[in-house]
Amino acid sequence: MLYLLIAFIVLLLVVTGNRGISLLLGLGINLIAIVALLILIADGFNVVITTLIISVIILIVAIYMNVENGATANISFKTSLIIMVVILLITIPILYWSSTQGMGVEDQEELEGFSLAAGVSYPQLAIATIVVNSLGVISETSVAITSGLHEIVLNKPTLTSKEVFSDGFTVGNKILSTQTNTLLFNFFSTTFPLFFLMNTLGFKFSDIINDKLFGAEFLTTVICTIGVILTVPITAYQVVHESREKIKPETDKQ
Repeated sequence: MLYLLIAFIVLLLVVTGNRGISLLLGLGINLIAIVALLILIADGFNVVITTLIISVIILIVAIYMNVENGATANISFKTSLIIMVVILLITIPILYWSSTQGMGVEDQEELEGFSLAAGVSYPQLAIATIVVNSLGVISETSVAITSGLHEIVLNKPTLTSKEVFSDGFTVGNKILSTQTNTLLFNFFSTTFPLFFLMNTLGFKFSDIINDKLFGAEFLTTVICTIGVILTVPITAYQVVHESREKIKPETDKQ
């Protein structure tokens, strides 16, 4: 494990040069933030509020320490905050309706003899898991789209707001395909052991879709994908709004 960590650090520094130091520092801060989140939740702090505060810190570090262009970083940060709130609003009713929070039947043997009265709300804990899980892919998508659109606006300052917004969807669609595949592969890699267990136990299709562990992973993937999809129009709108003074009005072309 230690050798693998050393190899990661060495390769990162070789490939990125001095930039790698900033990346490592950002990773370290975010790791500390995640540990702090776990400690605060275990100490009885409100799960949702604590998660939102730590999530803002994670976004600040992930975006502002890795994006050199200030305008790109500002738009990406605002977009990520909006999407984070949207995901929270989507997640709360879906989780309470689906009842996928907590432990599944597969955990019964390992938990036998232990008390489940952990003093933490499992629905709130599930909400925190989904929100934190979505931060990376959302911020990455927003930064990529914003950077691409800024280059387009810089090279074609005569574009209208409508054309810039349309270009935002063009850039976003290419990135969206990659991010969706990433989320899909992550879902299957996470649930592979569960699928093998279900196959061994002869689970029916109805048993699979109603399984808590499967349902929790499926909802996490779907909600994160929705967040990525919403990132495209929101980021495009933010860039158009921010660049409005630099873009030639549509009436000037007529």
